[in-house]
Amino acid sequence: MNPKKVLILAYDFPPYVSVGGLRPYSWYKYLNEFKVYPIVITRQWSNNYGNHLDYIAPSKEQEVEITSSDCGTIIRTPYKPNRANRLMLKHGIEKHRLRRKLITAYYELFQYVFPVGPKLELYLEARKYLQNNKVDVILASGEPFVLLKYASKLSKEFNIPWIADYRDSWVQKAHIQNNFLLKTWYTCVEKKVLKSVNKITTVSDFLKHEIAFANTTVEFEIIPNGFDSEFADNAKKIKQNDKTLSFVLTGSIYDWHPIRSFLSHLNNFIVSNNYTNIRLFLYGINMYAKTIGTTIEELIS
Repeated sequence: MNPKKVLILAYDFPPYVSVGGLRPYSWYKYLNEFKVYPIVITRQWSNNYGNHLDYIAPSKEQEVEITSSDCGTIIRTPYKPNRANRLMLKHGIEKHRLRRKLITAYYELFQYVFPVGPKLELYLEARKYLQNNKVDVILASGEPFVLLKYASKLSKEFNIPWIADYRDSWVQKAHIQNNFLLKTWYTCVEKKVLKSVNKITTVSDFLKHEIAFANTTVEFEIIPNGFDSEFADNAKKIKQNDKTLSFVLTGSIYDWHPIRSFLSHLNNFIVSNNYTNIRLFLYGINMYAKTIGTTIEELIS
């Protein structure tokens, strides 16, 4: 029996170091065990910087890269940074802030109306693939949530059912809820996009409750984020450092996270034990300037 085929739109995907990229990567690795063949459309990632700049750095290649294996097919589109990204790469995070914000806001808002923005390449390549190949379902994993819009458009054009996968909430994010214009805009966009969805998947009942306002008629499936023993096995091969005590946090830091309490206890440990061989790594945080550019003492106060 021929396997079912699913076209997956996933912006975050290895080798980019992202917690969000692990979910679609697991689909790519394991869906074949359920007689499903995944075709992943993503962007090219270089990881030249090892920090937030990798998200906006141009790809090395300007042609589409396609790799196939027994697991599935990965189609990687080239990435060209927009004007705001180029300004940051050239002049750093502190310069041209207002100009960069205006350019970024334009792409962020109007990518739902016009064919603009750095994520558009995924849609164009997916459309090109569907013109010559048949799939049984389209799945878009957000964020970025514009991928859900692209999946909806492809579904209508090629008459293929589609699934919206939410790794996080969309309109319910704090920076959107606290801005009347953004809240109004994204609420309308999310409801419109989800009108044609055939199924919604997400990671928890909590997120299901937040998303349901946009579409209460469609079926929800809860697919929790799992554990991949491959990463733990690989970690065992790393020689441990017994000279320095290291702490690592991966992911976003929200206002309700007890970061100051943790730093306060860490500071007390340092003072009480006169132990300074400590390193703190913060990967993928959304408070780069505030956290990295601020001393521990300032964060505790």
